[in-house]
Amino acid sequence: MEKHSLTSLSVTSAHHMRRFTCCRPDRILIFLCLLAILIFFRSSVSPATLHINLNSSNPEPLIPAQVWQLYTTVGPRDTNTTHQDALKATKLAAHLAATWFPVDGAWTYRFIGSEFGTQFVKEHFKNQQDIVDVYTSLRVPVMASDFLRYLLLAGDGGVYADSDVEMIKPLQDWVPEPYRNVTRAMIGIEKDHPAEDEPEGWSFRFVQHTLITAKAHPIMMNMVRNITDKMLELSNEKHTPITELELHDRDVVRITGPRGFKDVVFEHLSKQVGESIGWKNVTKITEPKLFGDTLVVPINYFAAGQQHSGSDGASSDKRVQHYWSGTWRHWDESMA
Repeated sequence: MEKHSLTSLSVTSAHHMRRFTCCRPDRILIFLCLLAILIFFRSSVSPATLHINLNSSNPEPLIPAQVWQLYTTVGPRDTNTTHQDALKATKLAAHLAATWFPVDGAWTYRFIGSEFGTQFVKEHFKNQQDIVDVYTSLRVPVMASDFLRYLLLAGDGGVYADSDVEMIKPLQDWVPEPYRNVTRAMIGIEKDHPAEDEPEGWSFRFVQHTLITAKAHPIMMNMVRNITDKMLELSNEKHTPITELELHDRDVVRITGPRGFKDVVFEHLSKQVGESIGWKNVTKITEPKLFGDTLVVPINYFAAGQQHSGSDGASSDKRVQHYWSGTWRHWDESMA
């Protein structure tokens, strides 16, 4: 399949320039931040997709050596969001993107927007039109962002990180040496602590802001299929097109968010080892734990520095730092 480079982003975005920058100083600053990223990418990134071979005995790569970050611009937007919020989030994204350079050896970096995302989905899932239809119909920013990250990894694999994530440890060191010959997915823990309002009195979730998987890994493929089926089911139940559905936080959590993701991950881990796996099998782990082709890593790998779950911001295990800016919240439709 054709590979798309970052250089196309500045071209496809150019026709928005006049409207984007017109009259407002905050729009001009945001545009300049994004333009700086694009110029840097054009001078630093090869358009070819390269791969890292983590398995010395197998010529095929386990995990493609490419990084994905995105800045989606679908609406409607949070009406409480201000242009100052958007400016702050965009500046942070521009700053943190630089931490991913220079990427290790043959790694390729892609920072994409909604237009490229739609193009990617239409190309890679052209034989599954229901997936394309659901993705292009979503109007809830966080759901579109969640869905696209799964689609990118299902379609091409690699590393996905939110635009408010800083890379701390080089990518080549992310998968610990003993597991590099077998790991096709690396999943981090984000919450792991007592909570009275949660089932079994425990709050547990996996990280979604940073993901690393092989192309077409079952976790990502199953997330894509589950989201598609659940959205179509919801649309049929309410006799309402997906574009017009009134969705609530609980829908986000169970469909594209942490609950939906957790269920799919545990289902895959269970299949890998032939027995039921749940949070009790991975709670409070201090070392990586391998389930077939999937490596579950302790909380400090991708969620260090939180005020719960025994998270330690100074841990030597820390691969990334997440700043929780929620860039999908801070983009005003009028600025796109």
